[in-house]
Amino acid sequence: MQYKTFRKKLYLASFFFLFSFLSQPTYPSSSSTSPLSSLETLGSEEWAKSKITTYPELEWLLDKNVQHTQEGKIEQFPHSWSKKITGAHYPEFERTILSLVCLYLIADGSDIAYERFTSLQPTAEKLTRDSFQKLHHFAQTIIQKDPQVLQMLEINLILGDMGKTKVAHEKAQKYHITEADHDLFLDECLEKCPEIFSTFQILTPTQQKHIKKTKGLVHLGHVTHVEGGPEILTKLKESGILADNPQEFDFEILTHICDVSAARGHEDNVGSKVMTENTFKTIFAIKDGLHELADHSEQEALKRYLSKRAEWLGLDKTSNTTFLLARMGAMMRLYTTEDGAALQDTFTRLTPTQKALISSEYDPLIYRKEQTPTYVPAILVNLMGEHTKQGLPRKMAINKCLEDGLTFIAHVLYDYRNNRANRSYDPNLTLNFNKSAGQLRDNPNLIEGATFTIDPQGNVELTSSLKKE
Repeated sequence: MQYKTFRKKLYLASFFFLFSFLSQPTYPSSSSTSPLSSLETLGSEEWAKSKITTYPELEWLLDKNVQHTQEGKIEQFPHSWSKKITGAHYPEFERTILSLVCLYLIADGSDIAYERFTSLQPTAEKLTRDSFQKLHHFAQTIIQKDPQVLQMLEINLILGDMGKTKVAHEKAQKYHITEADHDLFLDECLEKCPEIFSTFQILTPTQQKHIKKTKGLVHLGHVTHVEGGPEILTKLKESGILADNPQEFDFEILTHICDVSAARGHEDNVGSKVMTENTFKTIFAIKDGLHELADHSEQEALKRYLSKRAEWLGLDKTSNTTFLLARMGAMMRLYTTEDGAALQDTFTRLTPTQKALISSEYDPLIYRKEQTPTYVPAILVNLMGEHTKQGLPRKMAINKCLEDGLTFIAHVLYDYRNNRANRSYDPNLTLNFNKSAGQLRDNPNLIEGATFTIDPQGNVELTSSLKKE
């Protein structure tokens, strides 16, 4: 009884904090200052602990069995929240807590919030003050100084990572939910057994309905890196939400912005490494492309986004490989005309067999009736990162990434889709390259002549040698 009373008091205290935070004035000019009463405790150890108490599922991330994203290095740093709280570093806990911090920094919008948000970003790539203000304005159109909306966003961010935890999967077993992909897992849980998440029960029925309505309509990460074809937009198109109430879907876009902002939180949690100027313009290009779905087809919406990426890379818009190369650039997170030229030059130099293989498996306008393969971009980003650390010029790193990495993944997809892999093709199974990304991060030379196996959950693992074309 005492515990319930304590939880009730804590919820009231959290609600009061949210209201106080949102009641602070907006700071539109770069000469403004921030009320430190709002930001001085944000992201402190005690603040993180209070979030665990308010949202108990966060504790599920403090577990060595959590499936963490194998992108970038797992850095050990002294200000790790999980290490301070438990004595051990848990990557997904760091990312999730940082996503909440980023939400508050964006909602605050002040100079102090901006400097903290961008403190880890290289000067050349740093999010501009003007773009941060646009993020702030976009957030405020959704939050509208309503603490309940801010709490909904917090809960939406936290639930998004629950499919990576062993605890959630154990709780879902009795409902016969065995989905391995963490996003699809959450969609199924919210449909069949939302009661396993006590945090979700904090919300009113109307709020729960809102989250269920927008959750699972589209995987914005898949759109960002064009991990699939037009089919990744079909569910969103058929929902009609972008024609009937586009602002309702913007709630999900804001959630995605905060999630992306925290994507490298396992390396350092002081600010956002990822929400740079390029990432910012990408997300808003996606937003514009998705809103096209209100009165255009999935293919037309995807073409609009790919055309923007092709423009950034300086690709020839009249070429029949423009959309294919734009997709490669999206997966490899390339933005400059120099990178575009390197990408086009490398593709031109591939053998006819390699070109045909990559084109058949990566044509972004092919509609495929299958689950979207995941973590392919993580392989390419890890390879790029390791080749760069080894001192290779950027053009050569892009060359090896495409010639070795993308060609290898194309082989995996081709063999699997044509029943030449160790596991028969199943359109309902999600191929997951996360483990492979971790292997290549630790030893990029494994890609030289690697073969692969696919386990029953769809995880792709590198093994010995693959004869190169």
